[in-house]
Amino acid sequence: MDDKTVRTIFYLSRLKQDKDGSEKIKNDLKAILEMVNSLKEIDTDNIMPLHNPLEETSRVFEDTVSSDNEKSLFLENAPESDGDYFIVPKVVE
Repeated sequence: MDDKTVRTIFYLSRLKQDKDGSEKIKNDLKAILEMVNSLKEIDTDNIMPLHNPLEETSRVFEDTVSSDNEKSLFLENAPESDGDYFIVPKVVE
């Protein structure tokens, strides 16, 4: 990652470039590129490519109630309620 590339990125991003920011961006981009290059070392020979994320089926979970309806408990803490809903000041006319 060189200064010219960083300047180009700042220009294309319409960011204001300063010395400290440029060095940080340059170091961050180097780290990102190193991480991406490390992915090349992973053996993917026996892994079939995934052409569409919809090819994989998602896990299905049982639809069960995991908590009690505590509406009355929540409404007790409200400054104002009608027993079923919070009452709030009108903000739109």
